[in-house]
Amino acid sequence: MMRRCCALLVAATLTACSAPAVPDQAYFRMPPAADAVERMPAQPLPIVVEPLRAQGVYNDQAILYAEQPEGAIRAYHYQLWDEAPGTLLQRRLIAALRARHAAELVTDRLAAALPALRIGGSIEQFERVHGDSGWSARVRIELRVERDRQSPPLLLQTYSAEVAAANDSVQASVRAFADAVDACHAKFAADLAALPR
Repeated sequence: MMRRCCALLVAATLTACSAPAVPDQAYFRMPPAADAVERMPAQPLPIVVEPLRAQGVYNDQAILYAEQPEGAIRAYHYQLWDEAPGTLLQRRLIAALRARHAAELVTDRLAAALPALRIGGSIEQFERVHGDSGWSARVRIELRVERDRQSPPLLLQTYSAEVAAANDSVQASVRAFADAVDACHAKFAADLAALPR
């Protein structure tokens, strides 16, 4: 009886001392963009969208957040994007331009010798921010359009949007990120449509 009690006591002690379970990593993807978008005048040249450049923490798959609007940016360890942000935003912009019929061909690559409108840019902000009214997604991207590397860009503009999340969950913030990115892309599409043919 004494041995049994000692064994139970040792087992209970070891269980209490064991490390907590490591949470599973969760990979998030943005929901598809809305199908009902306004068709824009088509460009006569194919459009090539490059991955967006991202510096420092914006190049990581971890979802970033700030506990105050002007606070330090931190990274979640177990909540990640399903792709690097530069690729994620490239693919979403390709889908947005295809949905708007921006050109006969909108792609992620084309031989450099072929004439095309080439879109590139960089991520300046892409984080979840906590403010007085809850969480929101803050996005700021710079986009440029050029025909070739030797000429000045036809368009060089920064687009930004901040969209409130429906609740405090990361998933709600992911939906807010999608809406903020789509708002930036809609402004960009309007500027692209205004370029001379």
